[in-house]
Amino acid sequence: MREKLKADEASYRRATAKMKINPLKETDVHSKVVAEFHNVYKSFEDNAKVTKILDKFSYRIQRGDRIGILGKNGSGKTTFLKLLIGALEPDQGRVKVRKELEFSYFDQKRSDLNPEHSLRKTLCPGGGDYIDVMGKERHVCGYLKDFMFDPSRAEDKVSQLSGGQKNRLMLAKVLANPKSCLILDEPTNDLDMETLDILEEILSNYQGTLIIVSHDRDFLDQTVTRIIAFEGDAEIFHCAGGYTEYLEKRKGANEGEKVVSTPEKQKEVIDDKKEEFSAQKPQKLSYKLEREWQMLPDEIAALEKEIEDLGKKLADPDFYKKDPEEFNRCANRLERRKQKLEESELRWLELDEIKQSVSQ
Repeated sequence: MREKLKADEASYRRATAKMKINPLKETDVHSKVVAEFHNVYKSFEDNAKVTKILDKFSYRIQRGDRIGILGKNGSGKTTFLKLLIGALEPDQGRVKVRKELEFSYFDQKRSDLNPEHSLRKTLCPGGGDYIDVMGKERHVCGYLKDFMFDPSRAEDKVSQLSGGQKNRLMLAKVLANPKSCLILDEPTNDLDMETLDILEEILSNYQGTLIIVSHDRDFLDQTVTRIIAFEGDAEIFHCAGGYTEYLEKRKGANEGEKVVSTPEKQKEVIDDKKEEFSAQKPQKLSYKLEREWQMLPDEIAALEKEIEDLGKKLADPDFYKKDPEEFNRCANRLERRKQKLEESELRWLELDEIKQSVSQ
């Protein structure tokens, strides 16, 4: 699929280099293309210094795409998102978005949370005790419990929450009824591993167009199928796959593909010394990695226990007859837990190897 995607996109770029792309037609309701950037130029001026963000940038987003966005601060990630949702206008070129495309936006600044509102009012602004979650009516306390909140805290004010709790509440609000395009800007900040698992599971079942800004390698590998990396100075690197594929292809840049199409930007070799997201191991464990190393054994033990419990539950010969839907849900979760266990064990070995090498 990746090879076919690369071939299709290479053909698209060859075509657009020789001919003018017509904008999306309002009547073409059956097209899979939901948004289009065509020859977009965007720059910002500060103290007479002009910073180029996009330069003749052309890109198409199709229904169901799962895109990961990478880049340093100021490289163009937020500008790209604002152009997409219509909060910014391009200096040149055009951005066309289908009228039926609606956005759910998780803002890392949590600007949609009112600090004076209670958790209940945040999720049920119109009052009452029930919230519509993807077409199903749920009691607000039960829904809060899904996101690791004690139901007794339903009347607490948002201002009383920690940063991680505010992130969980914001996710609960956005994910209750995500629209046709879900944009998550650094959703993993301050989240514990259990909440990350919940988020990954929800996103795996999301059927719309997904755009995630994150630098969390494992999270992107689990949730997206393509990467757009903003390198700065209007340089944009694109590849199929997740964060791991991005790192591999960026080291051998001749395997990657540039999204921008200006002749002076079609060079395929990138200086590895300037690589922001290096795949090299750190010389020592940072505080964050040290804490991850310490917590992984407990996480591994919990995964092993859950896998054992799910295995026993699925071994019941009458389980499927009694509740086929629950049986399938447990079977799918068992496979995800096994995969997560393998990844966690490998991650612990990787961190432990670094720790041992530093101590020697």
